[in-house]
Amino acid sequence: MRDSGVFAQVRTLQNRERSALLSTLALEIHVRAVADRIGSPYPAFVPDERLDAIAPGRVTTMAAVELCMAGMWYRATDGYVIADLDLVEHLARPARQRWLQAVGRFLKEFLSPL
Repeated sequence: MRDSGVFAQVRTLQNRERSALLSTLALEIHVRAVADRIGSPYPAFVPDERLDAIAPGRVTTMAAVELCMAGMWYRATDGYVIADLDLVEHLARPARQRWLQAVGRFLKEFLSPL
């Protein structure tokens, strides 16, 4: 996933009540981990070794602790279970569909009559 897509998702998550108080770094790790698992047999499970492939171990460890404390991730054997199924489902949709929805939201928000 491109950085622009990651940061767009982070901005969206920052506007949600559940994840508003999380650090930007934790949200970035969250989005990158979910994007990495799309297409796998278990997209809501992030193995420890895949998490360490996203960023250095100490960074992902602190982000995982923060995400677990917020209830967005849960620790499991050899990895983490992602509780944010809305994001998992959103990123599982084809990119073209997500792009069309983003354009629709933009047009609705900025071009609608006042």
